[in-house]
Amino acid sequence: MLQIKNLNKHYGKKQALFDFEMTFKNGVYGLLGPNGAGKSTLMNIISDNLAPDLGSQLCWNGTDITKLGSKFRRKVGYMPQQQALYDNFTARRFMMYISALKGISTAVAREQTEYLLSEVELHDVMDKAIGGFSGGMKQRVLVAQSLLGSPELVLLDEPTAGLDPKQRVIIRDMIHKTAKDKIVLVSTHIVSDVETIADEIIIMKQGRIAANGTVEQLVSVLPHERRTLENAYMLHFPEKNTAGGAIDENSSV
Repeated sequence: MLQIKNLNKHYGKKQALFDFEMTFKNGVYGLLGPNGAGKSTLMNIISDNLAPDLGSQLCWNGTDITKLGSKFRRKVGYMPQQQALYDNFTARRFMMYISALKGISTAVAREQTEYLLSEVELHDVMDKAIGGFSGGMKQRVLVAQSLLGSPELVLLDEPTAGLDPKQRVIIRDMIHKTAKDKIVLVSTHIVSDVETIADEIIIMKQGRIAANGTVEQLVSVLPHERRTLENAYMLHFPEKNTAGGAIDENSSV
């Protein structure tokens, strides 16, 4: 269980997160919001890649993650928003490299590499250089590497960016299957990415939680004929129009 209390984050004079509080248990959490809502900042803090402001509390099963250190980081699988891949590596070599960084034994790494690349339908090209992959294929490699080592907490930042509809379904199905015994937090600005798989939705706006709950709870305030997650989402962004739930394209934090 991941418990977050009084989470704040400043970048100089700009505040990116305001008193974020949430308790996460096993399941899929959809973190929705436009670019600039604070989603990536939250993911970076949870993954221990970014320090929060003093006074913020993040606890894993009751223990502060700063006290757990590397023990906590080994429980985390993280897919960053930016594609950080080695173009001269094959997909297999990249997965084995990440496995080594995570301290996974060679035998287990080989088995998991084969399985995970098959799950994202890259098994046939896993011995080809990543530099020749499309953006969507690179995204799928990043999703696969986040699951190496059977992490208990999986953080996926915009996992379907650049994917075609078929690839989106592949990733959604994989997330749904993965979350049976894990906490999976999926950050996205596309409502359809999480509408059918998330156990809980968290809508963020300007660094704050604007609303949270199950899809059924969020849509219950709408007339029956308008009960979709996108319409519930847009209640919090009346000044914007959307296409598939995308709000705006300001620089993200």
